[in-house]
Amino acid sequence: MNISEATNAFKVGEFLLRDDNNPNKIKIKYLDEGEIDQNILNDSSGRVYLIVSNQEIMKIGGSMSKGGIKATLSFYISAMQGGPSQRSWCIHLLIEKELRKNNKVECWMIKNEKVDAQISGLKTTLTQKVAAFKESEDLCKKEYKEINNKFPPWNFQENHEEYPKDLTNLYREHMSSRALR
Repeated sequence: MNISEATNAFKVGEFLLRDDNNPNKIKIKYLDEGEIDQNILNDSSGRVYLIVSNQEIMKIGGSMSKGGIKATLSFYISAMQGGPSQRSWCIHLLIEKELRKNNKVECWMIKNEKVDAQISGLKTTLTQKVAAFKESEDLCKKEYKEINNKFPPWNFQENHEEYPKDLTNLYREHMSSRALR
């Protein structure tokens, strides 16, 4: 599905290959002031993000990480260090593969306005502003699947598919070497 069909989405940045000795192979260049309201990049409201290669939606995800879309994407950007999840590790390497094929890989976002909602605790109920990011993410995935008969290619879990074997093997090696330290 082409990103131009996602009329509620807007571009926030472009992934690039790193050209230094950092173990991470990719980085992101966010749009500049004037191209995007910089407050959106750090807004902690829940958000839906779309990873796009050559205008095709490859992954739909959602997050409410404190620190905004920058914090959300940091899990992918820094996936070659520490103890990353298999999802972050594989998406990092899939982005790298696309970039090495000279494909343009971007991040787009869908933001939902915060609305008043009743929030129940153990004993009290209060009114609080919330953004329905999970519901928005689920709707995006549902609409994508209705059009394409499956979820985006990098939504492996939703498609009930294994991660690519070569990436899975690299991930296991990485995690094994961490355990030996």
